[in-house]
Amino acid sequence: MSESTYANNLAERVALGLVPGWETFRKFGINDIVTSSTTQEMWPLGTAKIWPTAAAIVSVTSSSIADDGDPAGTGAWTLTIYGLDSNWLEVQETITLNGTTAVTTTQEFYRVNRATVDTAGTAGFNVGNITGTVGGNPQFYVEATEGQTQQTHYTVPADKVVVLKQYRMNSARMAGNTDLHILGQIRLGSGVANEAWRSISDIYLYQSGWFNDDGVTILPSKADIRQVIKSTASTQCSATLAGFLVKTTEFQR
Repeated sequence: MSESTYANNLAERVALGLVPGWETFRKFGINDIVTSSTTQEMWPLGTAKIWPTAAAIVSVTSSSIADDGDPAGTGAWTLTIYGLDSNWLEVQETITLNGTTAVTTTQEFYRVNRATVDTAGTAGFNVGNITGTVGGNPQFYVEATEGQTQQTHYTVPADKVVVLKQYRMNSARMAGNTDLHILGQIRLGSGVANEAWRSISDIYLYQSGWFNDDGVTILPSKADIRQVIKSTASTQCSATLAGFLVKTTEFQR
């Protein structure tokens, strides 16, 4: 029996590789250190991400000497960085970690979209917090024991668009009569001098969830996306964005 027999909807067909030029897309992020009266973003560091203005090498370190691939430690050994080059095209590189000593990539990255721990020692995961920086500015952060980034920062490749179908946000318990304010923002045609961010969603939460699984939003090629958080009390929050990554050549058929 063929795979297509089991693919009854578009999502299943894409996941099975039955739709040429389409692939599944999913980004998720968490901020578990939201503090009151400060503006933060959806990743474990919480701080505002400073986006590179040119492609450059990435410097990677861990907060633990156990995250070392040679000699092999008990924590993470190798890590793969996924991002875009100077032409906004997808590239990736796998590096061997060296504990608290910095390791640099040979590939230059204009954007970093994700990083994953691929191999590890007896711990089975990264023991320390792993940070990747460009020009001293953090571009990704893998929390200890998590094994991959959890941030909703993303830049769409030049030859693809994102068809966003699912958008979900959650907040944890909050003290008093307080609100958590999450702005979904986009910057079109990244790289243009002085280009502004614009909001494409504006949600208030109070220790609850917000879900939109039925809408369709197109994130165009080269667009940067982020989520900005404002809260009147300390809390934690998370978000998921899901849909499809589609080659632009598919629109020319």
